Amino acid sequence: MFKKIIVLVALLSSICSFSQGNDTVNSFKLQREEQLRKAVSKGFKPLNDFENLYNSTEADKLAELLVDFRKQTGIEISIFTFGSEFTNKENFEKFTLGLANFLPSSAERKMTINISKEFRRIRIQNSEELIKLISDEETKEKANSFFVSSFKEGNYFEGTFFGVKSLMELINSKLQKPK
Repeated sequence: MFKKIIVLVALLSSICSFSQGNDTVNSFKLQREEQLRKAVSKGFKPLNDFENLYNSTEADKLAELLVDFRKQTGIEISIFTFGSEFTNKENFEKFTLGLANFLPSSAERKMTINISKEFRRIRIQNSEELIKLISDEETKEKANSFFVSSFKEGNYFEGTFFGVKSLMELINSKLQKPK
């Protein structure tokens, strides 16, 4: 009898959730917006390591690299590491795009490097202005060559550091080409 009651309650709750339709969709959208605000409110800076992938020395080295590059080129590169605290694996791509579009920045050419150890994913989002300089294919090639190969071995700092440096070299080579 007790099992029948549990099954009935589960069935009714699932029917209620299906009947909510647009309310559920709207609730999800509000939840995503809140997640974005939460990420930014934790302090927008070049390196936002919410998964604690880097020790303090590594974090300082990465932040310095990013700040120096922005000073030299005017191009802003930001790194975010996060897991299920902000999104889920299925919505990782959408979340990173929303994050890239939501973040305030005075730079027209910008890149967000989004890493999730928990989800085993990386997504690099380039602004429309930066895509005019480097393609998504070139970015993906660098991600696979440096980030992914090192991450598979558990070397998050090395993969991130050398991956970012390779992206910076690519951008610099394009900036120096005469038009």
